[in-house]
Amino acid sequence: MKTVRHLCDAFTAARLAAVAALFFAAGFMPASSHAQSLPQTNAQEQDAPALDARDIPAQTLFTQAVTLERESPERAIARYDEIMQRFGRAPTPGSRQFAARALLNKGGILGRQGNDKEAVITYERIERNFGNEKTPAIREVLASALVSKAEVFYKQRNAEKALAAYARLDEQFSTDDNDFIKRLIDITRWRVTEIQINDKVSLSSIQ
Repeated sequence: MKTVRHLCDAFTAARLAAVAALFFAAGFMPASSHAQSLPQTNAQEQDAPALDARDIPAQTLFTQAVTLERESPERAIARYDEIMQRFGRAPTPGSRQFAARALLNKGGILGRQGNDKEAVITYERIERNFGNEKTPAIREVLASALVSKAEVFYKQRNAEKALAAYARLDEQFSTDDNDFIKRLIDITRWRVTEIQINDKVSLSSIQ
């Protein structure tokens, strides 16, 4: 169980660090804010769903897929697809969590490959399949998917769609009592401010 928690913690830290690093690299996020925005990873243990023996296959495949990402992204994508197919509707939240994270990681690979269209489709698939989940760890994946989709639109210089995704993040998750999501929303406010200043687009204009 400790190993599973460490895996979940590592995932949480990596996703949030990636977002924060992206904003910091853009040149508008102060270094001090970057550092202060990262939550303590051990605080996420309480949000991880309890795993049992039924979740071991999903955990094993997910770990294998993460390992494959660097040496063979296409094989990693295939493994992530397998996880989603097998465990997307699993009876346990632990297995469904790995399925949601599999899609999130797949979207990340597609984005790095420049396949923005398929990346967005993958992030939206997370919303469709897991949008009604109440498990905190799965809701973290949902929030991360919205941010990742917004970043794709930001990269494409599509200010309206980027702001719409960020507005949806705030609408869906602003009341969540979850440290990860709270910090994620705080970080994304830097991006929203930058878009509004540079592109002169307001949230009210897209609602």
